[in-house]
Amino acid sequence: MDIRAENFIKFFYSSHFFHGTRQATGVLLPVFVMAGLFNQPLIGVALATGALCPAIIDQVGGTKRSRLNEMLGGIVLGQISGLLTGLASPYPALLWLVVSAQVFFYSMLSVYGRRGGLIGFGCLLQMMLSMHTPMSVNEALTHTSYTAMGGIFYILYSTSISHLFKLREERQTLSAALYATASYVSTRADFYDTHKNLDDSYRRLIPQMIAMTEQHQSARDVVLRNLPRDNDASDQQRILLWNVFIDMIALLDTMVASQTDYATLRARFQDHDILLFMRDTLFKISRTLNRTAYSLARNKPVDYRNSVKAELRAMEYELLQLKQDGIQRTEPETYMLLVQIVRRLRNASRFVDRMADNLRGMRLEPVDSLKRDQSLRRFITPQSITLGPFKRNLNFNSSIFRYALRTTFVVTLVLLISTVVSLVYGHSELVQAFTSHSYWIILTVLIIMRPGFALTRQRTIGRLVGTLVGCLITIALFNLTSNPFILIAIMIPAMVLGNAFVLTNYPLSSLLMTIYILIAFHFLSPGNLLIIGERALDTLAGCALAFACGSILPWWEKQRIMPLAQEAVAAAHEYILAVQAYINSVHADPEHKVPSAENERYVHAQLSRKNMHTAFGAFADSFYRMMNEPKSKQIHIKELNTILVQTDAVASQIAAIAPVMAGLDKIPPNMQQTLSNVSDLLDKDAQTITEAPTQIETEGQYGSLVFPLKQMQQAALRIRQQSTNIGLM
Repeated sequence: MDIRAENFIKFFYSSHFFHGTRQATGVLLPVFVMAGLFNQPLIGVALATGALCPAIIDQVGGTKRSRLNEMLGGIVLGQISGLLTGLASPYPALLWLVVSAQVFFYSMLSVYGRRGGLIGFGCLLQMMLSMHTPMSVNEALTHTSYTAMGGIFYILYSTSISHLFKLREERQTLSAALYATASYVSTRADFYDTHKNLDDSYRRLIPQMIAMTEQHQSARDVVLRNLPRDNDASDQQRILLWNVFIDMIALLDTMVASQTDYATLRARFQDHDILLFMRDTLFKISRTLNRTAYSLARNKPVDYRNSVKAELRAMEYELLQLKQDGIQRTEPETYMLLVQIVRRLRNASRFVDRMADNLRGMRLEPVDSLKRDQSLRRFITPQSITLGPFKRNLNFNSSIFRYALRTTFVVTLVLLISTVVSLVYGHSELVQAFTSHSYWIILTVLIIMRPGFALTRQRTIGRLVGTLVGCLITIALFNLTSNPFILIAIMIPAMVLGNAFVLTNYPLSSLLMTIYILIAFHFLSPGNLLIIGERALDTLAGCALAFACGSILPWWEKQRIMPLAQEAVAAAHEYILAVQAYINSVHADPEHKVPSAENERYVHAQLSRKNMHTAFGAFADSFYRMMNEPKSKQIHIKELNTILVQTDAVASQIAAIAPVMAGLDKIPPNMQQTLSNVSDLLDKDAQTITEAPTQIETEGQYGSLVFPLKQMQQAALRIRQQSTNIGLM
């Protein structure tokens, strides 16, 4: 299949397109019904205004119940916001006070993460759409009633669509996690390509890992909140999701546990075919994962068959040749490393094949690698909202508090400039025409301003480019046609796609939303092309003000990256302690050799691994944002990069040794000593460090552990050295 056509179909079946369509139709439907059937377009616009707030909150991610609660909360807060703003609109001084207070409060909701930020922005949008025209008390109450009805309509509509397409969102969320895993696996393949720069490969891998971790957590939240109740025909879809999820996590463990010294491997086998076979195996696995994700999103059997048997047999043949050449005797550690890589690739292939088989199966049996009970709730992201985080962030040490103050200042400045311009140049019809929608400037400010400099700059550029290109396209469109049916046929897809791309391609989303908004205003005010110029100028003014005021109470990543680095190292330390406790529990009770939720130590080790991935992702994300900030605001680049890479190496080797050590009859003294040494090196509070042994047991079944233990010990030592140099330990 053509790659471009495949990507188009992939997007069509994605959760982003599904949510974008639901949002657009839920907002536009009241307008078309009221205008077309009852000839009441203004009431339709008011209903659509009310529907916007819950529609903004109704984004990809989270569960249906949590999203419903968030939308209900958004409606309540949004109507309070709209009513207060409407009542204050005839009184400029009071309006300034009300608007500034709301901007600060709703900006502070970002302390609750992305979902809190969406609620805040939805309420601010209600505020802005209530402030551009002065209202009497009766008008404000009437407007609030209509917007409340619009919000309630959207919730009923969204809930109905979710019920009608039940399990579709779960499939799409898991499918997105599989796509992210496929991208990660494909990027890992570059490590075996000697023509690819190793440092560049690492730089590409970390963002892929961050994205994959986020998608896996979303899938975890969905699957574990909706576990299959029993093995009957009515629950086959949930059993399918459970089985695919378990194999996906097992595949991730296999991939993460394949961390190795790629520089040494490349130097030793620079022109050897075995590295090419390893690369090609990962590429094929990635391809199969992509097609499995595509089939899962469509709820269809996998129609694509791929096999890595040829590559696995070729690698086994190359291993045999190397063994005959004496590598097992002269370079035993290198030989064992190659054997481990081949084993992991074989296991990875088995997990991917099992996922595809699940999608082909007629009747499925649930995988019982973990008991499906309430103990799994600990792996779910908490979604409760309390006052604690809000109160803790009301100080200048909080990036959100600074962001809220900065945003409030810029919005107040816009109100001041708008008032002054209206007073001085209010007699000019041209000025009146270009300032009639000055709230667009406020909207631009609220959209692009973010707590960090890098994100603000990124969104400023995306917003500016998207809006200006959208204005040019709309001018060309109006010159080509004035047919209302053609314009509506363009407007609706523009809104759908604008919503669909808002999280994945913001410049394109901004372009499409500009086209949609300008066509909508064209129907309200036919022939008024000044609206396009006003949109462009307002966006330019908003971007300029937001960027210029970014230096007010600035927050740089260097102000929080050190604690994040410390948390990532601490999470790796907690992970190795949890794995040691699990291994000891298995040796104390051999019945626990099979991983099970009945072994609390095993569950804790799995939970520690998840927490480690989360902490590492936050640290890596902050590091890459800091790299996009001015050089004068960057700190300890070399040391933090080393800590980042070596923490990933430690975590990978822990994942590699855990199942092997759990299967041993006993742990030899030198291996125990190595684990204690690594644990002490990662412990910032350790007063003394257990000395590393000069040798590690290599006989028999212990040989496969020598390389990962040495790599883990060396990585932990480098983490300790660099952390000490910059004051983390």
